[in-house]
Amino acid sequence: MADANSPTLADDGTDRKRIVNRLRRLEGQVRGLQAMIESDKECEAVLTQIMAAKSALNQVGMHVIGHAMKKCLVDENLTAREEIVSAAFSVYLRFRELSCANQVAVPTGAATPEQVLELLRQLETEIRSVHSAMSADVDCESALIELTAATATLNAVGLAVMGHAMQNCLIDEDTSSREEVIDSAIQVFLRYSSCVS
Repeated sequence: MADANSPTLADDGTDRKRIVNRLRRLEGQVRGLQAMIESDKECEAVLTQIMAAKSALNQVGMHVIGHAMKKCLVDENLTAREEIVSAAFSVYLRFRELSCANQVAVPTGAATPEQVLELLRQLETEIRSVHSAMSADVDCESALIELTAATATLNAVGLAVMGHAMQNCLIDEDTSSREEVIDSAIQVFLRYSSCVS
C-alpha cells in the first residue's frame, strides 16, 4: 500500500480494469507455455509462444507506463507540450533503465525443462504482482518495478528456451563445420530475436 506522500495509481478504475484483463490473459499464456514445456512440444512452437507472450507483455507494459504517466509520474501542473513530452520520455527512459538493471540469471548451456519451468513459475508470480499493483492503490514506482521484474524474467525464459532449442532441435545435428554451425546460430538469433529483446 502506498504511503500518504507517494503518488499512486488510483483512478476511476476503467484503465486499470483493462490492464488487469490483459494481465489475466498474459497469465493464461504463461500457463500455456508451462504446459507446452511439460508436454515437450516442438522447439519452434514454444519459441513462437514466447514471442507472443513477449509481445503481450510489451503491450501491457506500455499501458501500465501510460497509466502511471497520466496518474502520477508526469507532473499534472505541466501544461506546455514540450514539457509534457519531455517528462513522458523521461518516465519511459526510467522504465528502460529499470528493465536493463533488473536481470535474471539464465542457465548457461542448454537449459533443462525443469529450469525453464521454474522461470515460468517465477514469471507467473511476477505477473500476479503487477496485477496486484494495478488492482490496489500502490505507488507508481512500485508498479513499474514489478513490471520490470516480469520483463526480465520473460527475457530469461526466452534465452533459456532458445539455448535449449539451439542445442537440441534448431541446428541440424549434421551441421559440422564451424562456419555452418555459426551461420545456423545466427539464423536462429535473427528469427527469434524478439524472444529476448
